Parts: sequence; C-alpha cells; structure tokens
Amino acid sequence: MSKRTRYDKSMQWLCAAVFALFSFIYIYVFQGELLALMQDYLSRGVTNSNAFLAAIIITALLMLLQWGVNRLSKLHGRWEAVSYLPSCTLLALLTDVNTDTMLYSLSKWLWAVPVCVLLYILLVWVNRNVSDINKKSYFGVLWPNLLTFNILFVLTAQLSNSASTSHMELAAWHYVHDDKYEDVLSIGRRSDDSNAALTSLRNLAMAKTGQLGDLLFHYPQLYGSDGLIYNKYSRQTQRYGAQEFYEHLGATAYGGESGRAFVERMYHKTDSAIYRDLYLAALLLDKDLYTFVREVSPMAQAEAHLPVHYQEALLLYNDHHPDAPVTFTADTTIVNRFSDYQTLQREHADDSIVAKNLSKRKFGNTYWCYFDY
Repeated sequence: MSKRTRYDKSMQWLCAAVFALFSFIYIYVFQGELLALMQDYLSRGVTNSNAFLAAIIITALLMLLQWGVNRLSKLHGRWEAVSYLPSCTLLALLTDVNTDTMLYSLSKWLWAVPVCVLLYILLVWVNRNVSDINKKSYFGVLWPNLLTFNILFVLTAQLSNSASTSHMELAAWHYVHDDKYEDVLSIGRRSDDSNAALTSLRNLAMAKTGQLGDLLFHYPQLYGSDGLIYNKYSRQTQRYGAQEFYEHLGATAYGGESGRAFVERMYHKTDSAIYRDLYLAALLLDKDLYTFVREVSPMAQAEAHLPVHYQEALLLYNDHHPDAPVTFTADTTIVNRFSDYQTLQREHADDSIVAKNLSKRKFGNTYWCYFDY
C-alpha cells in the first residue's frame, strides 16, 4: 500500500521541475552535438537535428516514462526522486555513444541495466515496508529527494559519453559545417586534451584562416604530420568523416597516404597558399629542419615578417648550424624568448624531467618545446 504525505503534491511538482531542467540542459548544452551525430548517422544524412527541439521532446518522453512507471511503483514523498531512476538510466543510454565506431557500449549496459532494474525493485520494496512518514517535516521530505537527484545525475553523466575530446570534436564539426573556422579554433584552446579527428579539424581551420605558421603549436600535436589529414586514424561516419573533411580542404588523400606525402603532392601540384602552409607545417611536425629551411629560405628573403613558428624554427636551425646560418628578420620578442628557453635548458641540464615540465609550462606553445619534447 502506498504511503501519502501531506507534501506529496508539492514534492511531485518540484521533482518534475528539477528533472526537466536537468534533462533539458544536459541534452541541449552538453549532448546536443552527440545526438545530432546519431540522428545524422541513422538517417544517412537525410534529416538534420534541432538540439532545442530534441531536448524538449526527449525530456517530455522521459517524464512520461517516469509517470507511467510510478503509476505502478507509487513512490511518493521523500521517495519521489527515486521514481526517476529509469528515466535517468535511459537518458544515459541515449548519450553513451562511441563516436569512432557509432556503437553503444553494450558491455556496460549488460550489467548497468539489470543493476538499475534490481535496485529500483529493491527501493520500491523498501518504500512499501518502512514505517509511516506522515509526520515528517517539509525539509525532512525535501532533502532525501535532492540527495537522490544528485546521485542520479552524477551516475547519468558517468554512464554516458562524457569524454571531453569527443564533445570538443563534435563542436568543431558543428562550426566546420558552417565554415566558421575561427570558432573551431576557440574550442578547447586552453585544454591539453585532443584526439586525431579534433587535431585534423583544428589544423584545417588554421590552414583555412592562414594561421598555421602562428598558431600550430598552441594546440596539442600528438600525431606529427599525419595530424594534418583525417583518414589516417579516424573511422568516423561519412558525414562527420573523411569525405566532408576533404571537401573543405579541396582535395582527397589516397588510401593509406601519409599526411606529409599528401600535402607535399598537393603543394607541388598547385600554387595554393593553403597547401604551401600545410607542407611547411608537415616539415615542422616531422622535425625536418633541413628541408624546412630549404623551402622557407626564399620566403625569408622576400618577406619582412615571417610567421612566429617559422622564426622559431629558423632560430633553432641557426643555433644548430652556427657556421651556415639563415639570414632573416627576427622579432626581438621571439629572440629574447629563445634566449630564455636556452637558459632554462642549461640550468636544468642535469634533470631532464624538471627541464621538460618547466619547458612545457613556460614554452609549451613554441616550436622549440615541440622539437625537444
């Protein structure tokens, strides 16, 4: 027999409002791009997702599920929030997608769903067999519900796809679709996390905006020159994968072609400034200073101001080859910073770990730090 409290109705409405607010924000703000990816994949690109509308519809369906389940379980009063366990479980399931394989983590749900079902049945049994709570104060009914919601919401986030790199990648795709390359570069600008797809999208955005020479090492470059192309590591869907990437770039890499081979081929085949910048970036990423200097020397003679990373590379080359330095106009700030970098290396020459950590902290956005570490 269900137990009714004098605060039952108010608590019912309060819990509904709390869950609806969480569900809407969670879907619209944090998981909208992921659900858009799934919709695009399932419809083979026929339909487009509206994150706002999707958040409203999914929230409404989850609340309808709670209402139907609670008609049978009759969890009220301080147990009201427990009735949202099935809805939270389904919400986590909907947003637990591996963006590389476009599959749900079935191994996780083979144990998560049965555990949630058994737990819910257990809590319903406890509710029907505990002592009467009609004399509980409003606060005595409120705090168990708020505590339960905190637990449910944390578990929802933990069981779903909460990988920061996946969400940054999907946000980057959102801007790439609309050719908003500057917005792509604003995503995770202070984060050290990245994956292959996000790296290639950032490098594409820098190439499109002519900023490869100035910003390349402001972002993690974990894949060398292969981070300049999309199909080397990724297994994404067609719309969110290699085909669209190369449509934006204007040419397609051959199957199995390395990033450096692709951009070098296009550099010699076209007179595009984008492929020139990509080829020079590939040389820097592969730490091929000799070839870089050979390619950039005419530019160094013709242009009064070289991009920051080009100057950094030339300073490093001149330091390694004092008998045959390259003549170019270097910014005083970059020269002074290189001097500070060298001083740090000398001061901590006997402790490579300390030198590495300090270098990444103070000079992590320079070519010298990338070259050495």
